[in-house]
Amino acid sequence: MSSNTTAIPQPPQTPRRRPFSPVAPRSPGTPRRHNPPASTRLQGIKKWKHTFKDTQKMVMDRLKLTYTPDDWQIHLIIRILRGYDSIFLAGTGYGKSLIFEAVAALGGSKKVTIIICPLKALEADQVKQATEKGLSATLINEDNTNDPTVWKKVEKSAQLVYISPEMALSDRFGKLWMAPKFRGRVNALIVDEAHCIDEWGEEFRPMYRQLHRLRSFTGQEVPFVACTATCTTNTFNIIWSSLGFGHRPFWGLDAGSDRANLFFQTRPLTNIQEPILDILNLLPPDLDDKSERSSIPKILSYHGSVAGTGKGKAAWRRALPAHLRDCVVSYSSEISEAAKKDIWEGFLSGRYRILCATDAAGMGCNVPDVDYSIVFECPRSLAVLVQRWGRAGRSRKGIGTCLFFVQKWAYRPTPPEVGLAVQRVKGKDKLAMEPQSHTTSRAKLEPNLEAFINSAASSEGQCLYITFRQDINLFSQPALTSSSRISFARTPASTSTPA
Repeated sequence: MSSNTTAIPQPPQTPRRRPFSPVAPRSPGTPRRHNPPASTRLQGIKKWKHTFKDTQKMVMDRLKLTYTPDDWQIHLIIRILRGYDSIFLAGTGYGKSLIFEAVAALGGSKKVTIIICPLKALEADQVKQATEKGLSATLINEDNTNDPTVWKKVEKSAQLVYISPEMALSDRFGKLWMAPKFRGRVNALIVDEAHCIDEWGEEFRPMYRQLHRLRSFTGQEVPFVACTATCTTNTFNIIWSSLGFGHRPFWGLDAGSDRANLFFQTRPLTNIQEPILDILNLLPPDLDDKSERSSIPKILSYHGSVAGTGKGKAAWRRALPAHLRDCVVSYSSEISEAAKKDIWEGFLSGRYRILCATDAAGMGCNVPDVDYSIVFECPRSLAVLVQRWGRAGRSRKGIGTCLFFVQKWAYRPTPPEVGLAVQRVKGKDKLAMEPQSHTTSRAKLEPNLEAFINSAASSEGQCLYITFRQDINLFSQPALTSSSRISFARTPASTSTPA
């Protein structure tokens, strides 16, 4: 008889430890190198192997310059070529277009720099200048969008492409943005006359405030640059948000707006019906049938309407000898592109001596030898006034005179205690009150413009730069040169030493 036996399960046991065996201590080695955390890297920043002096010489050679660029221009060119986003502020006639051309010239023959321009006349003028310096430059607007050769040049060979914000965000240009080869060619996107983002972007040209959308195509590798001569704190903030700054290393520069060769004066307008009568003394008193065109100073007068330009042209012509009357022309957005080109080339060459214009003859239009820039009627802002004044004396070799004729209602009334004393001297007991229409009209002026007009009328001087000095809330550093006009601003992310 057999019996069945069942094995009794054993309780779990703790594994036995290995016996300890002493190990000889290791000698300290070289610490391993680790990549820095991604959050502290300067994405999109490239090295620039050339020195400051070498870069300066390269710019002069490539662009066939007969003068030496300013230090601030070279510093900025280097930063853009290294990949920094930037906002730079420089007065009218300071040479902002040289920045675009140098970035294109030194960025490589297969690269392209995109320039966002506000006006077709400005596009054409800058394309001409760049071409004369040996660069492959072109423009695209509604006049040539159906030309396949233009698109082919933009896609494959152009070094500079000038377009409007509407064109940059159009479906047609969007096909280029979607092409990897074209995106790989883009080395910078620059917004010229960037104050237009503030002045025009809300209603007139809303695409200006949508330019940040282009960042989705350019990514972290392509710098965005904004340039202007007039930029208040509010304008700076609008530019900052509209172009999507703050997500890449940033380097800003304020080169100032001092124009030592310009004379500024604000005067009350006395001849309301015929404003030109206030400035007829600018013409030589001895003009006769034998006078040459060159004896008439080159004058650019700004008027508030197209009708005002025609009226001004007629008044000037009546004041001139018959053989010189055709040297006065009017210029506005209502004339054809061919007429604009002819007038501007004639004004540049000296065939036309007096130009009565609206804002169409404004930003960036580069005629170096304008003797007088005259503004009739109050513009919509102080920035517009400064832009118009900036057309004078751009060559810096001669003196430019900037005049602003202001209607009576723009001036504040005399304080009661002073006004009453004046009335008593005149033998009157009552204080003359300002008409309500004057008060209402003055209240509609931009505050900065109203303050400027009335400080100019008082004994207190005012520096225009006070208005255009920004409170930007960025870290800043002292100037890299001895000039106190230059200041630099950076975000905390871009604190590396200058190239």
